[in-house]
Amino acid sequence: MDALVLDVGIGALTTALVVLAAIAVRRHWWVTTVRSWSMYPTLRPGDLLPTRAVRGTRQVGRGDIVIVDSAELGRRVVKRVIGLPGETVGVGPEGVTIDGAPLPEPYLVAHGGPAARFQVPEGAYVVLGDHRRGSSDSRTWRRPYVAATAIRGRVTGPR
Repeated sequence: MDALVLDVGIGALTTALVVLAAIAVRRHWWVTTVRSWSMYPTLRPGDLLPTRAVRGTRQVGRGDIVIVDSAELGRRVVKRVIGLPGETVGVGPEGVTIDGAPLPEPYLVAHGGPAARFQVPEGAYVVLGDHRRGSSDSRTWRRPYVAATAIRGRVTGPR
């Protein structure tokens, strides 16, 4: 009888630990499904992206692909971080400039889409889609700056 109680106790403990571990992982990691062509050719609709939760601004850098809660669109979107807090970002037919210097963007096939100029406020970012001609992003949004608190996750792995 004591062996049965011990087996049941270890089984219950193991189950509880597995459940707690799953909850912890789910709060910090998840899979995001791409739903539009705005990040083409890097990403396509249906792509599954391993995503890690963002806690604080130190985890977000230029070039990162992020998951943003867009209040304007009423849904989460996948975009690339281009402009960081305090920077002046120019977007034109020849590409992007950061504080007047050209930004290399090897992930793009072509520049295009609306031109824009941004003075990024502290605590905010400018995000663009890689498919510049077909992306709804900071260039076209009424509120172009994405607050750091609206960035929910960062795509991990090769991209």
